[in-house]
Amino acid sequence: MTHTYKNLILQKELTQEDTLNLSVTIFSFIKFSLFMNKFLRSLILMVLGFGQIAMAQSVITIKDGDLQANQTYNWTSNNVYLLDGFVYLETGGKLIIEPGTVIKGKTVPTTGDLSSSLIITRGAQIFAEGTATRPIIFTGELDDLSTTTDILASDNQLWGGLIILGSAPIGEDGGTDVIEGIPSSEPRIVYGGTNANDNSGILRYVSVRHGGSVLGADNEINGITLGGVGRGTTIDYVEVFANKDDGIEVFGGTVNITHALVSFVGDDSFDFDESWDGYVQFLFSIQDGITNGDNAIEYDGSEEANRQPKTVGRIYNGTFIGSGSVAGTDSDGLRLRLDGAAQFWNCIWTQIPGAVFRVEDTSRDRLRTGESAFRGNIAVQYGTLAFGNDPIILSAWINNDNGVVTNPQLGSISRIPDGNLDPRPQAASAALTGAAVPSEAGVQAVPYRGAFSNVENWATGWSALAQYGYFGNKVTIDKVINDARIQAGQAWVLNNEVEWILDGLVYVEAGASLTIEPGTVIKAKNVPTSSADISSSLIIARGAKIFAEGTRTQPIIFTSELDDLSTTTDLTANDRRLWGGVIVLGAAPVGEDGGTDVY
Repeated sequence: MTHTYKNLILQKELTQEDTLNLSVTIFSFIKFSLFMNKFLRSLILMVLGFGQIAMAQSVITIKDGDLQANQTYNWTSNNVYLLDGFVYLETGGKLIIEPGTVIKGKTVPTTGDLSSSLIITRGAQIFAEGTATRPIIFTGELDDLSTTTDILASDNQLWGGLIILGSAPIGEDGGTDVIEGIPSSEPRIVYGGTNANDNSGILRYVSVRHGGSVLGADNEINGITLGGVGRGTTIDYVEVFANKDDGIEVFGGTVNITHALVSFVGDDSFDFDESWDGYVQFLFSIQDGITNGDNAIEYDGSEEANRQPKTVGRIYNGTFIGSGSVAGTDSDGLRLRLDGAAQFWNCIWTQIPGAVFRVEDTSRDRLRTGESAFRGNIAVQYGTLAFGNDPIILSAWINNDNGVVTNPQLGSISRIPDGNLDPRPQAASAALTGAAVPSEAGVQAVPYRGAFSNVENWATGWSALAQYGYFGNKVTIDKVINDARIQAGQAWVLNNEVEWILDGLVYVEAGASLTIEPGTVIKAKNVPTSSADISSSLIIARGAKIFAEGTRTQPIIFTSELDDLSTTTDLTANDRRLWGGVIVLGAAPVGEDGGTDVY
């Protein structure tokens, strides 16, 4: 029709009738075009609608028997997986869970089971690797994750929990046991063995919420239960939020755990039993004073008749906040008993209405002989330091292990989601210095005491505490680094959220390490505070290490404090000698008499 119209115009021989016919033709074409546009728009919207429906999360119900032995399963974030009853991943099975995936448990299973839980049996593996921005979440089916106001920290028992069973040694007669929380007649709940390096998989950035179904008297399910789990297993950045029973309970085994937080549980935050032989570093707990959580840590030894094996667990960098001064609460810090022995390095204990330390039976003997120890701890705001003013505890705390009763000056403590919980120490806190230096392989020798530095709260973003709105920024950050701050043997991290200041000659001493995140800016003072230094420089001494790995888009920048990086016109190529520089010293051969020299 367009072609006909063009020809008519070019011929310039239009009659009145031709003009009328042409007008009708054009009007019909426009009308048809409008109809087609409307139709196409509707069709496009309809297709997009179908696409959205197709992209919506599907709910996939998982019952026992859906996961078979020696098979591999992949759970993806475009689905929600609903556990219906006790679901076992049997020997040889592998379960791979994608970042961002949500797994929910039915409160009332259709299977006749008393609860819904995921149980990774001996010889099976789980690979649940979330990220800081896409955590893997286990919760109850009633939890609408699109809102944070439907259920609260007081809402628990909505499902069971996550249970992992392994083949590492445990302190039980015969070397094996059946896990609590599941009917003992079930043959698949045996744990324990002789393989200390057993590997049950990986948990990373995993949040477990609103669980702890009660199956009977003294038979409840923990948020995360680890039975005989070996040190080949990786557990890093895990959380239990609002569980009825314990938060994380470890029955023997050799597993190590890093970055773990437990909040608002009805019993112990962390519970270790049956001669666990491993370490935990960077752990945080807070009790709410309403559900009246029990101990921050309950620690038991072997349940064998002869109390073997006599292991010593190690806990590094814990921040334990009790239930506060709420009337009727009596939570304690540590309860050590049943011949258990453990060492507590660089921990903070505060707002504990009962005793900070309660040590019973032959565990007192193991404390007196130095197997158990407190090194570099801080305690403040408690009912009593030692239960019954036990002289063995007081001696271990005061005389031998450098315990300090002082205010760690945490940013802010709150037990409601008002943005006023900040467990990092303030810039002037005594907790930022004076840490005892551990030597255990795999443990970071950080300069601070407690679970958090002054700069980084590693629980933000991915945890329920963060997503429910508990955390806030309530600390002043100490950005200045002088020579006294980085000591031998310590591991330092410079976060890219802070613009750091070098003040004078700063040495990273032998045995220490300095890690600098991509995108970090380090500025040096032109005139150091200390008159003994004539410049500001960073010096990596022999035997120390620096890990400064920037990227093309996030370089690491060392410059002067006079350099305004928001503009390129304040300083020029002629502006030099504004600070010293970066000096790295090593132990490789040099062409000097004696094989060494001074810089």
